[in-house]
Amino acid sequence: MYHTTGLTRESVENLCAAIHHQVGDGRRPWPPVLGLFTSLVVTLTYLRRNRVQAELA
Repeated sequence: MYHTTGLTRESVENLCAAIHHQVGDGRRPWPPVLGLFTSLVVTLTYLRRNRVQAELA
């Protein structure tokens, strides 16, 4: 995971926990199809590698 996102799995899990804590009122601002963890990994990969969306899909 480090090679694609630049973060360890533990760091991504901690970031997921922080995001989940911020929106703890039941709202789901991320796509329910991917879930929070996968959405975060795709976003981090996009930001780190500057990949096009079609490639990430």
